[in-house]
Amino acid sequence: MTKKVFTATVICLMSMSTHAQVYPGDSWARFSTPDLYDPGLMNMYLRALSETAELREKNFHHYSDLAVDAFVNSQWNLVIYYVNEALDTKYYNGDLYFLRGYAYEQIGKTSAAKRDYKKGARYGCEQAANALEELKERNRKK
Repeated sequence: MTKKVFTATVICLMSMSTHAQVYPGDSWARFSTPDLYDPGLMNMYLRALSETAELREKNFHHYSDLAVDAFVNSQWNLVIYYVNEALDTKYYNGDLYFLRGYAYEQIGKTSAAKRDYKKGARYGCEQAANALEELKERNRKK
């Protein structure tokens, strides 16, 4: 039974593929085919990637600076917003996770603060590691 089904399937597929072929003499099927390895196209693509990366890095530094300014002015919601925007650029910095964690801690969201402190410590921010230990110590005393 399975041999018959398999044979019937193969015959159907073969007949469909032979009817779907386009021959060079068919006037309705003449399409220009772009060269997939066009160096001009590749250079354009690489230039666009480079410009996008430069713009993302510029935005990262801009939002990082705004986050630090908001941190200095104790504007915790703005710190969270600007750190989120900076991290959306796909550049990461342990200090930003520390800033956002501290801001979360100031507005009472200790679980989010703990999560950010862990990420900051993972990215090498010593302040985040220290803040995480202090937060754990305070939670043990409660």
